[in-house]
Amino acid sequence: MIQTLLLAFSLSTDAFAASIAKGARFPNLSWPRRVSIACGFGALEALAPLIGYILGIQFAAAIDDYDHWIAFGLLGALGLRMIWKSFHPDGEDEQASAAPSLAAVIVTAMGTSVDATVVGVTLALFSNNIPLTLGAIGLVTFGMTLLGLRLGGAIGARTGEWAEFFGGLGLIAIGANILVTHLGR
Repeated sequence: MIQTLLLAFSLSTDAFAASIAKGARFPNLSWPRRVSIACGFGALEALAPLIGYILGIQFAAAIDDYDHWIAFGLLGALGLRMIWKSFHPDGEDEQASAAPSLAAVIVTAMGTSVDATVVGVTLALFSNNIPLTLGAIGLVTFGMTLLGLRLGGAIGARTGEWAEFFGGLGLIAIGANILVTHLGR
């Protein structure tokens, strides 16, 4: 359960960073608008690993002998990418959140969910309770997005970059845990 929560928080950091940027740009968003944005982020962040999971179960049996190395490599690479992005912003969030429209929210939410699709592949290899995992990812992302939108105007976008940094560390830690646990058997 701790690993599931760590995974959910790690995956939600992209959404948190994007919502801080949106909150900083639009500090007076209404409460219903914040909730609708958080619902969109949470739903897409939960659906993305399901897509990866469905793809992953197709070849899980074929790679059973080295699946732990694949999970470690994928999660480690994603974690390193998140850490790198935290110090090298590419302007993606600014461009996607130029207006608080539904289209901008969907594009931003989809962009932050791409990594979750890859993580879904590793869920097919190691998770035994997919509904719980997907539910946790969706709920944590919903909460983190609401928090980010609220805090954005008060604390600014730099905090979101640090959240992404720590999210990357979390993904690396999960990958290392999978590797160590599997090699220890």
